[in-house]
Parts: sequence; structure tokens; C-alpha cells
Amino acid sequence: MKEATENTLYAAATEALVSETSGNSVFEKMIAVAYAHSSVEKLQKEIRETEKIIKKEYELSSMPSPWRSSKSVILSAMTLGIALIDDNGNYCGKTNLQMKIKAAKTTSKEPVTSNEYINKILALLTGVPPHLDKYEIYAAVGTFIKDF
Repeated sequence: MKEATENTLYAAATEALVSETSGNSVFEKMIAVAYAHSSVEKLQKEIRETEKIIKKEYELSSMPSPWRSSKSVILSAMTLGIALIDDNGNYCGKTNLQMKIKAAKTTSKEPVTSNEYINKILALLTGVPPHLDKYEIYAAVGTFIKDF
């Protein structure tokens, strides 16, 4: 199984080298390999190995953008625990996964308590960078609070 997935990643990587328009094909191949893996760590390792081979063979300093984009979306989804297949058993599209990632990131923020927010403000006020006039900042905050 490992050899088959490595060949699939290799094919995806070489397609990405040929044309920037190959992004869909690269994504489709990479998501198929990702789905076959049980962990993000295993996929990351296999991607790293494939990247080393491609960079060496083609004397590249970085992978093509379709590859990097697909890698980012798929690894982010897996890290956040987002399913790579939809309700019909088909692989999710890249845009669909990007929307799910964005939703997961915006809804995963914990609500802030009043004390946490107060501490955050006090940390900002007591940590004024040395190149700024802290008294001017304190005066502006005081005026704001008075006028509020």
C-alpha cells in the first residue's frame, strides 16, 4: 500500500510541475492518498519524502503552488478532524474543505470571560513598548473612559 500511495503522490507532484492548471488533479490524487492514511503524521511523513525526491530530481527549492495549496488544505482539514469524504462517500472538494476549515477555526474560539478580557487589556497597558510615550497612551485611555 505504501508504494502505491508514494507513486500517487509522486504523480501528483510531477503534474504540479508541468502546469499550474493541474491543481484539481493534484488535489484529487493527494486527497485519495490522505484518505488512505489513518493519521496526519503518516501523511506528513510521506509528503515530506515525496517532496525530497521531487526537489532533488528536478533541482527545486520549493514545490509548485498547486502542490503546496493542496497539501495545506488537506493537512489542515485532517488536523482539525474534518472528514475528507461527504455524506455520499465522495471526496470533498478543495473549496468545500476550505469553507469547513474556516468555519471550524472561527467557531473553535473559546468565549472570553470578563476577567480574561480585563487581564488582556491590563497586559497591553502595562506592556507599552519603550519607544512609545506611555503617559500619552494612559491619558488617551483615561479620556476615552471618561467620555464613554
